[in-house]
Amino acid sequence: MELCLNKKTLLLIPAACIAFSVVFTETLISAEHDHDCTGEGCPVCLQIESAKCFLKNLKLAVIGLLFSICLLFSVQIRIKHFFFILLLSPVALKVRFNS
Repeated sequence: MELCLNKKTLLLIPAACIAFSVVFTETLISAEHDHDCTGEGCPVCLQIESAKCFLKNLKLAVIGLLFSICLLFSVQIRIKHFFFILLLSPVALKVRFNS
């Protein structure tokens, strides 16, 4: 199945946004790692914590997406085999064998 240009664009835009945000977040964390902290409520520290939270949530979302895709495929395979087993009952196999 070949993707048309519209579907490729719809998949490419979110992928580019996620890649840009991950690169920006990693750059922010590495650039502001050794800053002069003003204590509790430091805006740079809050940005770094927010960036770490974003990366953690993104990782959990990707893991959840992969898990749901695997679950969907396993259910699809089970349903396919279930209907195949229903079609090949012992009576149907005996009739097929005698024919």
